[in-house]
Amino acid sequence: MAGPESDLQAAALPRWVVDDILTCGICFETFDFKSKKPKSLPSCRHVFCMDCLIKHAATEQNQRKQGQGKWTTFECPTCRKKVNLSPKGVEGLPDDRTVLGLTDKVLNKGVVSLKAQDEEKANKDGMVPRVIDTCQKHPREELRMFCNRCAVPVCAECVEIEHDGHSTSGIKKVAGVSKENLNPLLSEGNLKMKELGGHLKGLQYAEERLQASKEAATADARELGRTLKSEIDEIVAVLLGEIESRYKNKFEVLTKEKDSVSRKLEELNQICSGVEAELENSTPSKIVEKEQEMGDQLKQVVSQDVPVEEYVLTLAFKASRTKLSDLSFGEVTETVDTVDRKSFTNRVLWQVEGKMRNPGGVTTWDEEVYVVDRGNKQIQVFDCHGNSRRRFSTDVFGNGSEPQDVCVTIFENESRVLITDKCEQGLRIFDKYGERPDRVSGVCKGPMGLTVCKHSKTLIVVDEDSNCVRMCPALDRRGPPTNYAYSFNHPFGITTSVKGKIFISDCQNHCVKVLSPTGEHLNTFGSEGVGEGQLRHPLGVHCDDQGRILVADSGNRRVEVFSEEGEFIAHAVTAEDGLGCPVGVTLLQQRNMLVVTDTESHKLLFLRYSL
Repeated sequence: MAGPESDLQAAALPRWVVDDILTCGICFETFDFKSKKPKSLPSCRHVFCMDCLIKHAATEQNQRKQGQGKWTTFECPTCRKKVNLSPKGVEGLPDDRTVLGLTDKVLNKGVVSLKAQDEEKANKDGMVPRVIDTCQKHPREELRMFCNRCAVPVCAECVEIEHDGHSTSGIKKVAGVSKENLNPLLSEGNLKMKELGGHLKGLQYAEERLQASKEAATADARELGRTLKSEIDEIVAVLLGEIESRYKNKFEVLTKEKDSVSRKLEELNQICSGVEAELENSTPSKIVEKEQEMGDQLKQVVSQDVPVEEYVLTLAFKASRTKLSDLSFGEVTETVDTVDRKSFTNRVLWQVEGKMRNPGGVTTWDEEVYVVDRGNKQIQVFDCHGNSRRRFSTDVFGNGSEPQDVCVTIFENESRVLITDKCEQGLRIFDKYGERPDRVSGVCKGPMGLTVCKHSKTLIVVDEDSNCVRMCPALDRRGPPTNYAYSFNHPFGITTSVKGKIFISDCQNHCVKVLSPTGEHLNTFGSEGVGEGQLRHPLGVHCDDQGRILVADSGNRRVEVFSEEGEFIAHAVTAEDGLGCPVGVTLLQQRNMLVVTDTESHKLLFLRYSL
């Protein structure tokens, strides 16, 4: 947390200004102009103090075992993006000018006033310090009066000497009037500071969304390039196949003709050679005797016609196309969204609104967020920056659909999306792209929350209508479900811890009930109310990797964090963060990011998760 000196410096500021803008996200101490100087990471624009970045980079180097040499890169503590360092190291990273300017102007360059030091010392001694204003002309006299004619504070000697006969008033009375005049302006000033802080946060949000949308647009354009290349390769393959086929056909004809001519040539060569030999070696009587026979042989061959011209067949490919520049493959567009400045607090990173109706359960898988869009009967998938990646309908069997909750698990060596559906009275199953639909019917009357135990691979479904929890064998095994009922009253959400414990939100009993991996009741925590550790109509639940339980406290418009034993830890999100009625809650653990569905405002919120 911020140190005593920093707290003293910022004592006159609203707490949110220090926490939201002027505090390091690692050590939570207020920025200054020395070791706590704010440094901006070029790759993602997140801001941390120089001292923490030096320690973080050195720790990361040790983990990578890079030796004793100078490290040149490290990852952002928040988003894990790679940061390149100059030879100057962390000190060479750019200072955040906005935060430096705000620190300089608002915190008065970090100088603690003598008055604040005196008050701190007096408070340690158990005394209330008394501030005394003395007259500059009469140092031993206290300024107790105010000259109405001259409009200046005066002491008793001033009244008798320089302001004799002037109308005077008590200084405390005049100061009271001054306070009454200044308090409204001070309130306006504080309000304006909050508005400017929200505006600054909004600009940071816009910057992050712009960068995220650029990355998404770049990925989509490259995917188009890969698709076009694949299609062009297919077209070229067809053309090459046609060329090869025609070549083979014509080549076979030429080969047969060459073989026939070669045989005839060989035959004529043998006849001619034989006649020449007879003419050279035989006696005249033999030549006369065989003249008729050799003449017939020569006439038979010589009488055959030989083509005067040869027909030479060649193949060619004539391209028929237009210029690629004349074709339209898409366009780059700009969309301007207006977001209320009041929604930006120190926890809200970004939000998705206007794309779903009555969102329900939510889960994460491979850096993607799966949301049950109950009003539109579909599953929507977003990336970790809130950009829409795909969506698919759950109403695929012709009997309607009432999707409630979603989880993703591995089945037969591939990821499968499981969705509880009240019309099915069971599950609807898809691959992660919404294809290859399947279903498991008749599991329970009112299926709501579901999860798959990591240890036993058991499928656990909350039956809201029957007020029980049903544990089913995994999808690749057959067997009837086992039912557990512990005086539930409309149970809703379910999650399991790393130790295998099962946590069920009991909505109408305003509590969370804890079961063992085999179904025995272990504990119940929470009670109806608005205080810390109390709940009103809890819905979704989720367990982080440290065993802490997050509960969507819908009636109190907040998300609560409990230990695995049920002890209250903190408010992760409240109505001040713009939360209406939270339903589903999950984590992008590697990014320290909390994801919440809000059925009142039909929004999906991405928030910073730090306790």
